[in-house]
Amino acid sequence: MTDPATPRPVILRRLELSLAAWQLLAESAQTALKLPQPTDQPKGQEAGQSNGQAAVPLTEEAAAAAWAELAGLGLSPAAGEVQREWLAAVALLFAAPLTVAARATYQGTSTTSAIGLRSGRGIAVHQRQLSEATGAGTVVTGSEDLVEVTLFDEDKLWPALRRLLPPLDAVRAPAKAAPLGSTPAAVLGADTDLNALPEPADGLVRSEDANVTLSVTAAPEGGPAHVWAGMWSAKDGHLYSVRTRTAGTPDSTSTEALITEVPAGHIAHELIFAVVGGHDVLSAARAEAAR
Repeated sequence: MTDPATPRPVILRRLELSLAAWQLLAESAQTALKLPQPTDQPKGQEAGQSNGQAAVPLTEEAAAAAWAELAGLGLSPAAGEVQREWLAAVALLFAAPLTVAARATYQGTSTTSAIGLRSGRGIAVHQRQLSEATGAGTVVTGSEDLVEVTLFDEDKLWPALRRLLPPLDAVRAPAKAAPLGSTPAAVLGADTDLNALPEPADGLVRSEDANVTLSVTAAPEGGPAHVWAGMWSAKDGHLYSVRTRTAGTPDSTSTEALITEVPAGHIAHELIFAVVGGHDVLSAARAEAAR
């Protein structure tokens, strides 16, 4: 009798890099493979990046230290060179036709995760920032000089992403759909008094436990990108979907925010649904191009 094959782990490879080392790794892949720069990238003064601006060149001393760091991790055989397999891995993030962006806040920490998917493989690049909640939203006050890079199989996408999200059961639960026709717990319109919000909106605005936003982008070659996005807020073990809709008449329209309680596992369900939809978009585009 043959023993069953050992299941592949969720994470095939996990590394932690300084922002400077990540900058060199990313720039090397861009230059060698002539790749565009993705919009969701780790940012921080240490890597010469701030507020979405392009990275500035590292000093000679910082670059030497970063190349030494990459060599110690087995990613660089010599200064100025990157192992071929890691160039290919980073290319997933820069040129993948299917990408996922995740942002979350939890206990004074904000996180950004950028994921690329292609041919059954995935790469996630994750960074943490310090943040403060204000009346106008969450403000990032500092970035950690550390980037986590993980490689995984695409069929392990949710387990790979789940570990990067806030450690709450409602957020990390396995996939479960919301009941059809769920009634919003609160509807906020342009005329809503922000000083007298209905529950659960008031409690979420004042002291939510965690907030998660996800977007999935399918970008067929030569065609328009298709984007899906979702947002959730968690408080006291409950999970709420936050979405917008346009209300009114053709002559007078306004945007409303709908807050609907959903079951634990809704985030996983919506992500998986969106990724399957993204693959459908890409398959349709390939079929059309082949005609």
